[in-house]
Formats: sequence, structure tokens, C-alpha cells
Amino acid sequence: MRIAHIAPFAPCRAGLYEASRDMARADIMIGHEVYFIDAGVEIGGSREQPVVGGVDDRAGFRVITAHPDNMKLADVIVLHTGIPDEWLTDVHAPIIWIVHARPLAAFRPAQNRGASSFFYGYKMKQPQIKKAVYFWPEFEPFWKIVIPEEKLYAFDYPVIDQHRFSPGGEKHIINPEHLGESNGLICDSWREDIDIYETVCGAIEAARNIPGLKWHLYAFDNPIPECWTYLIEELKRLGAMGELCARMPNMENVYRGFDFLLTPHRIVTRVIGEALSCGLPVVAANGCRVAQETADICNPYSVADAVKKMTGRLADSKEEVRMEALMEARKFDLAKFGMQMNKLYQEIAG
Repeated sequence: MRIAHIAPFAPCRAGLYEASRDMARADIMIGHEVYFIDAGVEIGGSREQPVVGGVDDRAGFRVITAHPDNMKLADVIVLHTGIPDEWLTDVHAPIIWIVHARPLAAFRPAQNRGASSFFYGYKMKQPQIKKAVYFWPEFEPFWKIVIPEEKLYAFDYPVIDQHRFSPGGEKHIINPEHLGESNGLICDSWREDIDIYETVCGAIEAARNIPGLKWHLYAFDNPIPECWTYLIEELKRLGAMGELCARMPNMENVYRGFDFLLTPHRIVTRVIGEALSCGLPVVAANGCRVAQETADICNPYSVADAVKKMTGRLADSKEEVRMEALMEARKFDLAKFGMQMNKLYQEIAG
């Protein structure tokens, strides 16, 4: 089949792009012909002009963005984001819409009367859109209020390109002055629906009770908002402040360089899936189905307890905990996802 994936072309800048890229790779592995079409990156409420001929050749997989006219050749169109209505003129292939958003992240901008992606309800009434696919079964009670239930299709887990995210490969080396006996990573947590403020307070509480623990905060936007000064200064006072970094282009190297990840998410986000695929164990919110330790992420004392369990387990047997992470990562396999997605293509396109 000929599959057209339409997504913002944003290497190293957007999880949505990385997810769509991985899905395209899974389609090619299963034997489909894929057109990857740039929808344009949205910045400050306006969308950039789509790029034709853009190249992303990381991890042994080459994406070259195609012209939107290729949608007319497709047997199935996979939308990862909204597109101009005129792009669908004379395009008759059935559409699968990938719902990358979380319900609250989509609802909150609409509640504040701002720009919003909470348009799935009326979009899904279009007969050309056959399925709304999402990767978090936990969200079913939210989405079935908005999206017709017969169009909902949930995968149990997201797909992660484990050619790229794997235990082997280049490893980030922590600057010796920032290196601790235990090194925890916090990243990709600045979202409209979940913020890391309470998580970092839990990290501070853990640092008060675990000697030699250092925290490394990644993916801050520059300049760092002034309100973070209090938390950063407290980590410094405790001798627990490690590296403080902006966004990084090769996060697979970063994951390989730390002992564990602390995240406020209960669903299996990209960061959780990527970290586990690199063999990095995870401390996450209660309800996370793949984390090695979980906590009431809003309660700093609960977070500190979970971190203490993690550092204790790593001290006893780092290899055992890392193997647990890699076992969980098998759930994100590209080939398995490709076969499941192929069944969906056959169902809607014949």
C-alpha cells in the first residue's frame, strides 16, 4: 500500500514528529510505500510554510519530505496534525487521524478561549476520517465523550524506533564536577497539562535524605524562568544540583549516561518509552504500567520514597534493574506495531 504520513517536519524539536517518523519507519519495514509530507511547524499561532525535500537521515532511516500532491496517490492517509482544507481537494483515500494530544492538553486551551486542538469532535464527523488512533488506553473514558466510539482505536503502547533508542551507542559523559554517586535525570516535563514543579520538589526532598544524589534537569527553555531560581538554589545548597541544560538533539545519548529517570507522567510518554528502550529505569506517577518504581507524584515525600527505593535497587544490582527496563521496552517494538497498523490499513482500505 501507499501510505501518506502528514506531520510537522521538526527533527529534534517535537515529540509528535519523532512519533510520526517512527510510525513511517514501521510502515516501510512491513513493506508499504511511504510519502512523508510536512504540514509546517506551528510557531506562535502561525504555521510555517511546508518543506518539500527536507532530509532527516538519523539512525539508519532516511526521511525526505514529499509534496502534498502525493496525497492523491495514497491508499491511506495518516494525519498527525491538522492541515489546510484545500489539501484534501480531489483526495479520496480514507484517513486515519493519530490523536497525539492528551485530553486535558487539548481541552485547556479551548477553556481559556485560545488556540486549540480540541477540534476532534467535529473533525471526526467527516466520513473520510475512518479511525482516531491513540496510544493510551487510559484515555478511553475521555475521548469517547468527544469522538464517535466506532472510530476510536487504541494501541496499548506507543512505538519507539529501537534502532535509535537502544542500550548500545554513544553515551553522554557527565561533567565530573556535576557527577554524583547516583544521577537522576528529569526532562520533557514542561507541558500545559502536567508541570514538573511538584516533581522537582520531590527530587529536592529525596536529596535531603539520599547522600551523593545529583539531579540533572534537561530541556529547559532559555532563559530559565525566574521562579525556578528557588528550586535550583535549594538543589545547589544541598549539593544535589547536577547539569542544567536546554533542549538536546540526541537524547538517546543522554539516556545512556544516567542512572534513572524521574518523570511526572502516568501514561507511557515518548520520554518514558525512549528511556526504557535505552535501558534507563524509570520512576513515574502512580498508574504508569511500565515504570520500575511509582509514586504519588504530587506528594514530595512519596516521590522521595520512590527515588530512595530506586537508588537502593540500583546500588544492589544496576544490571538487574536495567534488564527490567529493557524487558518493558519490548512492548514498543517497531515490527509488532507495523503488523498491527497494517491490519488497520486493510480494514479501512481493503
